This record gives sequence, C-alpha cells and structure tokens, in this order.
Amino acid sequence: MAPSDRATLLDMGFSEARVNAAMKATGGSGLQPAMDWLFAHADDPEPMDTEATGEADSAAPAGQSSQSQNDDAITEEEATAQSLKCDDCGRLLRDAAAAEFHAVKSGHQNFSESTQAIKPLTEEEKKAKLEELRQKLALRKEEKRAQEIADSKVKEKVRRTTGKEMTDIKEKMAELEMKKLAEAKKREKEQDRIAKQKIKDQIELDKRDRAARAEKEKLERQGLQPAAAPVQAPVAAAASAAGPKEYNEARIQLRLAAGGAITQVFKSSDTLSVVYEHVASQTGNAVGSFKLVQTFPRKVLDDQSKTLQELGLVPSAALIVQ
Repeated sequence: MAPSDRATLLDMGFSEARVNAAMKATGGSGLQPAMDWLFAHADDPEPMDTEATGEADSAAPAGQSSQSQNDDAITEEEATAQSLKCDDCGRLLRDAAAAEFHAVKSGHQNFSESTQAIKPLTEEEKKAKLEELRQKLALRKEEKRAQEIADSKVKEKVRRTTGKEMTDIKEKMAELEMKKLAEAKKREKEQDRIAKQKIKDQIELDKRDRAARAEKEKLERQGLQPAAAPVQAPVAAAASAAGPKEYNEARIQLRLAAGGAITQVFKSSDTLSVVYEHVASQTGNAVGSFKLVQTFPRKVLDDQSKTLQELGLVPSAALIVQ
C-alpha cells in the first residue's frame, strides 16, 4: 500500500491501529482492499498491535524502500506476472495477496493473469470510496440498531405473554379455591340444618310424650280410664308399644350469647358440671362466669352435681349460655 493510501485512511477517521491491521491483513494490496477489510471488521474491537507498518517501511534503508516501491508498481513488462483478474466478477487485483483476500471475502476461486495495470485512485475516486464506505458503515449500524429494536420488542412480547399466562393461572387457582370454600360452607350449612331439624323433631316428640304422660296421670288421679291412644306415626307407635325408652345419651344444643350454637352429645349419667366445662373449653370463659338456662320451662341450671337424666335433659334439650 502506498503511503498516500495509508494517509487517506487516517484522514477518513480510522485509528492508526485499525489502518495498520487492515494493511497487514490485505498485504498492502491497495486502498480498496483495505477499505473492504475495515468495513467487514467495523464491529471488531480495537486491535492491540499498534505497530505501524508504514513506519517500519520508512525505517528501512532508502534504497530498499525505493526498491519495494518499484516492486509494487506495475509496469508494462511486469503486468503479466503481477496483476491478476478475477474471472468470476472481472475485478483487477494488484498481487496474489490481494487476490487471496478477495477470494476469502467474496468466495470467488477463478483467477487469471492480466496485462492491464491498476491505475491509482484519483482524489475524486478516493472521496467517492470514502463516502461509499461511510454510507455502508452507517447502513450497517442502522441495520444493527433496527435488529436490536426488533429483538427487544420480541423479548417484551414474550415477557408480557408469560406474565399474562401467570396471572391467568393465579386467577384460576384463586377461583377454584373460592369454589371449594363455597362448597364446604354449603355442606356445613346443610349438615347444621339437618342436625337442627333432628333436634326439633326430637323435642316435639318429647313434648308429645310428656303431654301424654301428664294426661294419663291426671286421669288416673281422677279414677278415669285413659282413652285409647290414636294411631300415630310409625316411630311414635313403636315407641308407645315398647313402653318408655331408656336413653343413654343426651344431645344438648348450647346457644351462645354472642351468637351461634354448639351441639354436643353427652352421656345421660354425666353431671351438669361436664356441660359447664365443655362450654368453658369452647368459649374460653371461666366456669363461674356464665350460667346455663333451660328455655322451656325457663329455669337457671346451677346445681352442677345433678345428672342430665335427673335434670330432664335426656334425650335432647336446648340451653342458653348467659
């Protein structure tokens, strides 16, 4: 490469290290190969080797430098041996190093000797090449920036899609959880309704039995024969036929002052103190801080030594916690 070509590349704004790397890579085959190399390696990091090939050439003896310049120059006699032509694209190349660089860059493999000498670039041509190189560099930077923007958009789209999918999954899980809770609450409510209905039915049956016994005792005191009992429901008829039933358990419904109710089955032989202790364990209140009141007839149950059988709370009863 002629010193003027190297100076032209430096004037273009390329660093000395890049110019030296281009000269070394192209074997000093001229301005155009060096510009092509610089364009192809525009995104490469700054070369570490900053040795100036041109300075090394200038440090050689004057005779040798002159001889080197004469060797690079193509005369009519030397044109046959030193100028090469790419048969694939018709481009003229100064020497074998330039042909090798062109082959690596373009992939062309067919070369032949040429008698046509390569004319040096004029100032106008150099400026045109410089402008072309700058436009190519600017275009490449713009393409790279556009690609980065496109990649960024794709990544953002993927991130949003993933985020939406995660949100949908969380919403579905929350919906399923709410559905399970609603179903559990519904089952609990139905079970509570059935239990309350059983208690009501049992209380009603007990009331009928007590009324029948009272009426019978009244007639017996008056010396009258009780009338035959009317036909009752299968359960009541069976109970009358079998005589008074001995209950071993007492189902007690405890209505709390703060609202709500506690239903518990006790043994008929349990004392009232067992019921008090159960209420205390469920409410967290001390035993002496509340009273149990029978609703019908209304009566405060405070004798904790009596059994549930003795208090008439068998087979079922409803008490208020006050």
